[in-house]
Amino acid sequence: MNVAIQLEKHEVSGLESVAVGRASAVPESIASRLLAMGLVQPVHEQERGVTLQLTPMGLSFIRSSDQ
Repeated sequence: MNVAIQLEKHEVSGLESVAVGRASAVPESIASRLLAMGLVQPVHEQERGVTLQLTPMGLSFIRSSDQ
């Protein structure tokens, strides 16, 4: 999958935080942008409330940026 999304450095950092399970460290403004772009999605966990996880497109972005 070829992802043609341009993210600013702080957005990439936020996406990386979600990828490693630290979604709570992502500022709300960045999380909102990532949600709007379809790179992350909310997950309801009973113990922690709502958190974020990567969507397939977000995962593709992370994989392509690692190369």
